[in-house]
Amino acid sequence: MARRQQATKVSLTDTRVKEAKAGASVIRIWDSTVPGFLLRITPAGAKSFCVAFQRKNGKKVNITIGTAESWTVKAAGKKAAALRKMHEDGKDVLAFVQAERSGQDVNALIKVWREDYRPSLKPTSQASYDSLLKVIIGPMLGKRLVKDLSYQDVKDLHRTAKKGGHETHANRAVAVLSRLLSIAEKEGWRPNGSNPCRQLEKPTEKPRSRVLTADEYAALEAALVTLVAAGRTEKTQGDVKVDKLDPQAADLIRFLALSGLRRGEALALRFADVDLERGVMRFEDHKTSEHAGTKVLPLNGHLRTIIQRRTGQKLGAYVFPGRKVSGDPIVGLARMWDRVVEAAGMEDVTPHDLRRTFMSTSMELGYPAAIGDALLGHSLGKIRDTYVHLGSQGIMATASQETADWIAAAMAGKAVKPGVKIAKAEVAKDETA
Repeated sequence: MARRQQATKVSLTDTRVKEAKAGASVIRIWDSTVPGFLLRITPAGAKSFCVAFQRKNGKKVNITIGTAESWTVKAAGKKAAALRKMHEDGKDVLAFVQAERSGQDVNALIKVWREDYRPSLKPTSQASYDSLLKVIIGPMLGKRLVKDLSYQDVKDLHRTAKKGGHETHANRAVAVLSRLLSIAEKEGWRPNGSNPCRQLEKPTEKPRSRVLTADEYAALEAALVTLVAAGRTEKTQGDVKVDKLDPQAADLIRFLALSGLRRGEALALRFADVDLERGVMRFEDHKTSEHAGTKVLPLNGHLRTIIQRRTGQKLGAYVFPGRKVSGDPIVGLARMWDRVVEAAGMEDVTPHDLRRTFMSTSMELGYPAAIGDALLGHSLGKIRDTYVHLGSQGIMATASQETADWIAAAMAGKAVKPGVKIAKAEVAKDETA
């Protein structure tokens, strides 16, 4: 039988909280000044202030005050003392806290999710949630009271997120809202079983077959160049209001087009995941990680160029970092993409269509479907393992390079033909230009 961990009791200070380390199990550090006040540290390193006491019937009550990132020891201790005083006066503190929270809005609920639930998600899932919360859910419902959200609100959210037929984007927005409202029920902000998202009959997502043409690739690159240039113009002219795009966002879209990566994988890519010497990218957290382990994909010459350019403007650990939130990847790609597509004059095209087109281009150039699937990182069991073990100089690397060569030539506006590989001399000429 495992020995029960002894309670640690010290005078909590901000310095002690900052220096406290996580362990193999939950650690509780009790304050020696305020009775029942403690710091809780999960094995993942999340730190929260709590207050605990026992009712007359012997039932223990534990209330989370907030995270150590959001609360100082002094403020959290003061709140703990106030709740403790209510308990000693015979009041139902848990009911009071639940009632207090039930009067809060969706922005407050999003904050609870960020502090207590976001750390348990994979980086790719975190980025997906962050984007939908920032672009759709926050602006539309952020100031609404959680307890007042209705089925009609869910329908309106889905309709807004759909934006002309993007069922997948709309369904995911509702799924994220549903997760938030499930947390609200758990935290006592809404009655159990009251989640209105469960009532929505979401339309079936039709499999997409959209692929980009060579002309559309050229229009996409032209739009990227134009929007980046517009951003530079705005900086020099001050108050000029124009559609614009950060250079790193433009490079992110190019990276998606020339790699076939899922956007979540590209967003979560760190410089530490890239091995320029061996010519590979490694992904520990990805959609198929539970079955396939670390995913290793080739790094073709066009991707190398982008990474080297981003290295020269390194802003953090991520290859494509956000500018406003230090340490996090770019958020709001969907909105940026809509801006680019509009400038390019294209319709009904999503970032995921770049991935599908990469696969289609690979097959048109003569590579079997298994190679294309391996390049996309699909879990194919022994078939996939066979190709991955061929190494960075094998057929996967060749397929990635030749597929990216064709797409890069199309983006440059050259007269490429479906299924016809780009001559090596032409590629070399571009690389030295």
